[in-house]
Amino acid sequence: MKVKQRMKCAFLAAGLALASGTTTAEVLGPGRSMLTGERLYASTKDYYATLEPDGDLVILHKDGRRIWSTGTHGRGAVKATMQRNGKFVLTTNTGRTVWQTPTRGRHRVFGVGVGGTAMVINARKWKPRDKAAEPHVEAMLARRARLEWQSPTLKVMVQQQREAEAQAAEQRARSERTRRRARP
Repeated sequence: MKVKQRMKCAFLAAGLALASGTTTAEVLGPGRSMLTGERLYASTKDYYATLEPDGDLVILHKDGRRIWSTGTHGRGAVKATMQRNGKFVLTTNTGRTVWQTPTRGRHRVFGVGVGGTAMVINARKWKPRDKAAEPHVEAMLARRARLEWQSPTLKVMVQQQREAEAQAAEQRARSERTRRRARP
């Protein structure tokens, strides 16, 4: 079976699950979307992605803890789509893009990893063991898919926050020194 046919079969099941409103799909394939309130789960069901009513796409732990977000609160996103051009995008009801991944190319899929990270992977060379099963990102990566983009992990986000706070403190100290020198 050709790559295109394999992907169509695998993503048909995922698309049907999304359309039914009982979203248990593990990935969004090319051309597939999720709307506000729908969930896309990691294979362990410990984490899931959802587009909140305020327009922010978030990764949540099953206990409700927020792990990551696109930071698009209040920007009007109503749909998250894995486009056929390889970009995962959030769009408004008028079709305006408010956020997108830096990925491109055919055969890209969006999913949530077992550690709570959002991922876009290249499934071009993916070789499924069971074509009838719904794919999830870890199984796809283990079978020749390639990671293209990943949201920061919680550890990385904490480090970035600390660095930003240190830079802000340094800037305040420089401003204070400059102000003291300027006093007569």
